[in-house]
Order: sequence, then structure tokens, then C-alpha cells
Amino acid sequence: MTESTEENQTFEEALKKLETAVESLEEGDLPLDRALQLFEEGLKASDQCRTRLDQARQRVQVLVAESGSDFQLTDLDPDEEAE
Repeated sequence: MTESTEENQTFEEALKKLETAVESLEEGDLPLDRALQLFEEGLKASDQCRTRLDQARQRVQVLVAESGSDFQLTDLDPDEEAE
């Protein structure tokens, strides 16, 4: 996949690619070169997911600010959700 195509991936496409890479790596029956390739693909997919989430967060912040509502955005603490 070319870099320009990767940039056009949806969040869901990048997440699926990340999940596939992780599942393959967890099986552990891969030659080293293939494992490294999957690891690299997983890192790129993870970065894509993070980018898409950051864009979504920024869009929500703009929409809330433009709406003039008193809606408050708060970041969730992943440790608190696990409890």
C-alpha cells in the first residue's frame, strides 16, 4: 500500500490493519523478516488511528465551540474506565 493510500484510510480500515498485524504477531510462527514487516505495518496503522482520533477530537471541539452550548469536553482516564 502506498503512503498516499495509507493517508486516505478510514479509522476503521487502519484499526483493522492494526488488529490483523497484532493477531499475526501473537501467533508467533513467523519468520523474523515477516514479523518485522508486520510490526512496521502495525506501527503505521497505530499512527493512522491516533491521527484520525485527534482529528475527530478537534472537530468535536470546534463544533462545541461554534454551537455556543455549555457542553463540557473532558478527557477520559483509561485507568478509571477499567475499574
